[in-house]
Amino acid sequence: SAEYNDAQHGIPLLDARTATENCDALNVIHTSNPGNARQCTAIIGNFESYHIQRWMKVDTVKSTPINPELPLKLVSRGYASRGKANFYAPPSDGKFSPVKRHWKALRTFFSNLDSVLGDLEPILERVASKDNTVVILTCNMGQSALLVNFACSARRRGFDLGNVLVFPSDLETKELAEGLGLATYYDEKNMGPLPSGEAKRYGDKNFKAMMYAKVLCVLYPLMLGYDVLFQDVDIVWIKDPMEYFHDDSSNLSQFDVIFQHDGSKSVRYAPYSANSGFYYVRANKRSQYLFTSLLYHSDLIITWDSHQQVLIQLLAEHSSLFGLGVKVLGLGTEMFPGGHHYHRNRSFMKKFIKRETDTYIFHMSWTENKDNKLLFLRQLGEWYVKDECVGKTATDIL
Repeated sequence: SAEYNDAQHGIPLLDARTATENCDALNVIHTSNPGNARQCTAIIGNFESYHIQRWMKVDTVKSTPINPELPLKLVSRGYASRGKANFYAPPSDGKFSPVKRHWKALRTFFSNLDSVLGDLEPILERVASKDNTVVILTCNMGQSALLVNFACSARRRGFDLGNVLVFPSDLETKELAEGLGLATYYDEKNMGPLPSGEAKRYGDKNFKAMMYAKVLCVLYPLMLGYDVLFQDVDIVWIKDPMEYFHDDSSNLSQFDVIFQHDGSKSVRYAPYSANSGFYYVRANKRSQYLFTSLLYHSDLIITWDSHQQVLIQLLAEHSSLFGLGVKVLGLGTEMFPGGHHYHRNRSFMKKFIKRETDTYIFHMSWTENKDNKLLFLRQLGEWYVKDECVGKTATDIL
């Protein structure tokens, strides 16, 4: 569909319609050059493949950076040019093996699944909007101040939170959420053993433990046929995001999952850079199996210190294997900003503070811990919780 003019002008640049008008099928390869290496691309005739093999001049045993003197060697697609492997198999040996912890968690999940779904079904029937959608959050006591801030900020702007369902991981957070007028479901068997303390940094043991709750609280409603808007608690609504996802005039209905853009260009989050703290999922067999697969890969979440990293790799695989429709909202949009905008886009932030942007939500991502989130939200004028209420139980506040 694109032809050489001559040796001087090379391949002409065509619009997408003209370039593909003679194509009955089209294979699209997304590629970049992380690390600015001398990178080549080889297209070889063989059986059809939908994976790209990566070869680098490195020593994978010693995890070396690129060395032009070495022969090319097959590497993981997450091997960075500086010598760090971002994707590696979880160890199955040892007392605290991620694989064995994963098996134990799965036993608990399967043993209690029927009773959990039975308990949840009437709650979801009551909470879900007329569009069959429920807004899902999960939280422990350590992050409860952010949950309170979300509820207070939303009510300050007049939003109805009747379609919000909180999955607390401890009884204190359950009581606090219900005291705020939010519906809750406490999955004691699966989430009760999770820590109640806040994560001190990205990837620490409390952070990783709560990632398991993020998997379950989305999977359950999908299994019962409900669409899900999942969000972290470090979010404030400027406009009702449901208006965007339920806009009949847009083409969003063709996508199974729609994510906020994370902003990171790390190979860990390639190829989508999807933010796992704000996304919309339509309940169908493709999305249900996506999140079932995420549950089955929770040993990787423990090993890689990241729910986001595992989910993005599954997005890529399921898009190729099952035709999962994946949409990541453009980083340049004003509608769904987050930590990338806060730290990297000064001109946008000036407009945002003056309320000169067309923004639905603000997600205070890209922060090390809760203390930084509170500080940055205060700087934005988006903190609505009194100091004496931070970290307090429902008994202390209400």
